[in-house]
Amino acid sequence: MYVAFLIAYVCFFIHAGSVESRFGLNVGALFAAVGNKYIIDSSLPDTSSFTLVDTLHGITLVFISIVVASTIYSLKLVKEDKIKQANRFDMTAAKFLLLAYIVLNIWFISQANM
Repeated sequence: MYVAFLIAYVCFFIHAGSVESRFGLNVGALFAAVGNKYIIDSSLPDTSSFTLVDTLHGITLVFISIVVASTIYSLKLVKEDKIKQANRFDMTAAKFLLLAYIVLNIWFISQANM
Protein backbone atom coordinates (compact mmCIF):
# COMPACT_ATOMS: atom_id res chain seq x y z
CA MET A 1 0.00 0.00 0.00
CA TYR A 2 2.78 2.42 0.89
CA VAL A 3 4.74 1.38 -2.19
CA ALA A 4 1.67 2.10 -4.31
CA PHE A 5 1.50 5.62 -2.88
CA LEU A 6 5.22 6.15 -3.46
CA ILE A 7 4.86 5.01 -7.07
CA ALA A 8 2.19 7.66 -7.60
CA TYR A 9 4.19 10.22 -5.61
CA VAL A 10 7.21 9.85 -7.92
CA CYS A 11 5.10 11.41 -10.68
CA PHE A 12 5.71 14.85 -9.19
CA PHE A 13 9.39 14.53 -10.04
CA ILE A 14 8.83 13.65 -13.71
CA HIS A 15 8.60 16.56 -16.14
CA ALA A 16 5.01 17.77 -16.35
CA GLY A 17 5.00 17.35 -20.13
CA SER A 18 5.70 13.61 -19.93
CA VAL A 19 2.06 12.63 -19.95
CA GLU A 20 2.54 8.92 -20.69
CA SER A 21 5.06 8.41 -17.90
CA ARG A 22 3.07 10.25 -15.28
CA PHE A 23 -0.27 8.61 -16.08
CA GLY A 24 1.36 5.21 -16.51
CA LEU A 25 2.81 5.39 -13.01
CA ASN A 26 -0.52 6.55 -11.59
CA VAL A 27 -2.41 3.69 -13.21
CA GLY A 28 0.23 1.26 -11.95
CA ALA A 29 -0.13 2.71 -8.45
CA LEU A 30 -3.91 2.29 -8.55
CA PHE A 31 -3.61 -1.34 -9.62
CA ALA A 32 -0.99 -1.97 -6.93
CA ALA A 33 -3.19 -0.45 -4.22
CA VAL A 34 -6.30 -2.35 -5.28
CA GLY A 35 -4.36 -5.60 -5.69
CA ASN A 36 -2.79 -5.13 -2.27
CA LYS A 37 -6.22 -4.59 -0.72
CA TYR A 38 -7.52 -7.87 -2.15
CA ILE A 39 -4.44 -9.77 -0.98
CA ILE A 40 -4.61 -8.30 2.52
CA ASP A 41 -8.38 -8.88 2.77
CA SER A 42 -7.95 -12.53 1.89
CA SER A 43 -5.37 -13.03 4.65
CA LEU A 44 -7.33 -11.24 7.40
CA PRO A 45 -10.38 -12.71 9.15
CA ASP A 46 -13.77 -11.61 7.84
CA THR A 47 -15.36 -8.72 9.71
CA SER A 48 -18.40 -6.61 9.05
CA SER A 49 -16.81 -3.48 10.54
CA PHE A 50 -14.51 -0.95 8.92
CA THR A 51 -10.98 -1.79 10.05
CA LEU A 52 -7.74 0.16 10.23
CA VAL A 53 -6.53 -1.65 7.12
CA ASP A 54 -9.64 -0.50 5.24
CA THR A 55 -9.07 3.06 6.42
CA LEU A 56 -5.42 3.10 5.36
CA HIS A 57 -6.24 1.62 1.96
CA GLY A 58 -9.01 4.19 1.52
CA ILE A 59 -6.64 7.03 2.35
CA THR A 60 -4.09 5.65 -0.10
CA LEU A 61 -6.65 5.45 -2.91
CA VAL A 62 -7.83 9.00 -2.19
CA PHE A 63 -4.27 10.34 -2.24
CA ILE A 64 -3.47 8.50 -5.48
CA SER A 65 -6.61 10.09 -6.96
CA ILE A 66 -5.38 13.49 -5.78
CA VAL A 67 -2.04 12.82 -7.49
CA VAL A 68 -3.94 12.02 -10.70
CA ALA A 69 -5.93 15.26 -10.40
CA SER A 70 -2.71 17.17 -9.72
CA THR A 71 -1.11 15.61 -12.79
CA ILE A 72 -4.06 16.71 -14.91
CA TYR A 73 -3.80 20.26 -13.58
CA SER A 74 -0.05 20.32 -14.15
CA LEU A 75 -0.54 19.08 -17.72
CA LYS A 76 -3.09 21.87 -18.26
CA LEU A 77 -0.50 24.41 -17.16
CA VAL A 78 2.09 22.94 -19.54
CA LYS A 79 -0.38 23.12 -22.43
CA GLU A 80 -0.80 26.83 -21.63
CA ASP A 81 3.02 27.27 -21.74
CA LYS A 82 3.22 27.90 -17.99
CA ILE A 83 6.03 25.42 -17.35
CA LYS A 84 7.55 27.27 -14.38
CA GLN A 85 4.15 27.46 -12.73
CA ALA A 86 3.58 23.75 -13.41
CA ASN A 87 6.92 22.84 -11.83
CA ARG A 88 6.21 25.04 -8.81
CA PHE A 89 2.77 23.46 -8.44
CA ASP A 90 4.27 19.96 -8.64
CA MET A 91 6.80 20.68 -5.88
CA THR A 92 4.21 22.35 -3.64
CA ALA A 93 1.72 19.53 -4.15
CA ALA A 94 4.43 16.92 -3.55
CA LYS A 95 5.40 18.44 -0.21
CA PHE A 96 1.83 18.96 0.96
CA LEU A 97 0.57 15.52 -0.09
CA LEU A 98 3.49 13.65 1.44
CA LEU A 99 3.13 15.51 4.72
CA ALA A 100 -0.65 15.04 4.82
CA TYR A 101 -0.36 11.33 3.95
CA ILE A 102 2.21 10.68 6.66
CA VAL A 103 0.28 12.66 9.29
CA LEU A 104 -3.00 10.89 8.50
CA ASN A 105 -1.34 7.47 8.63
CA ILE A 106 0.32 8.22 11.96
CA TRP A 107 -2.93 9.59 13.37
CA PHE A 108 -5.09 6.64 12.31
CA ILE A 109 -2.52 4.09 13.46
CA SER A 110 -2.09 5.81 16.82
CA GLN A 111 -5.87 5.99 17.27
CA ALA A 112 -6.15 2.26 16.61
CA ASN A 113 -3.58 1.51 19.32
CA MET A 114 -5.60 3.33 21.99
